[in-house]
Amino acid sequence: MKLFDRVNANYQSLNENDLYIWQVISKNQSACVNLSIEQLAKRCNVSRTTILRFAKKLGCKGYSELKVLLAMECNEVEEKHERQQRLFQVYDDYMEYLQTLNLTPIVQAIEKASNLYVFSTGNVQDSVAKELKRSFLNVNKLFFHIDSYGDVDSFFQLFHPDDLVVIVTYSGETRRVLEFARQLKINNIPMLSISVNKDNSLTHVAEYCLYVNVADVDNPCGARYGSLVNYYILIDYILMSYMQMKENEADLCD
Repeated sequence: MKLFDRVNANYQSLNENDLYIWQVISKNQSACVNLSIEQLAKRCNVSRTTILRFAKKLGCKGYSELKVLLAMECNEVEEKHERQQRLFQVYDDYMEYLQTLNLTPIVQAIEKASNLYVFSTGNVQDSVAKELKRSFLNVNKLFFHIDSYGDVDSFFQLFHPDDLVVIVTYSGETRRVLEFARQLKINNIPMLSISVNKDNSLTHVAEYCLYVNVADVDNPCGARYGSLVNYYILIDYILMSYMQMKENEADLCD
């Protein structure tokens, strides 16, 4: 049981001194974890015995056990902070990467394509594909979503070299994805790959390639968590680049 829960559970037995000791500890956890019982007593203006009694009221055998529990909670807070900092760093690094890209060839390919398709390979990728489709409706561009391998053969009857197919995948190494991409290549259908790995088999087949840095973080409740934020940032960046191209074209006409 965490210290906060222990304080709540034993609240009725805590006196004014005990509550003040808890106030000092809870507001200065990282500092108090390194204090001796004498140092904590001095900081709280109470006796060593009062600190010891407080620890026992919380169900601890002594001050040492109280410090162990406090240290464990401090480590949890630090791990949470590190997890957040790693997440923010991934976002920052990806934003820097995006600023190095020249998306002009890609948005030009989107503009001139007779038909636009997006092929996704899993639940996460399906969500990304749907967001791509939703976003580009704002500029009157419709992406047909291919979300089932069973639909691939029927779509091949519709594909044309003037079209563009976006493939959203994780590794770019799945056998069926590569078979699909090679079939597109044979039929001279342009492709844009969006994958997590910068260098994979799909990137060597597709005409255009974009990379997504997925923030992979520890999940104390279960399986590791992969954030989708950078996928959506990428889609927004492509969309903004497309809007900028259209605005530049309008300015030239004026």
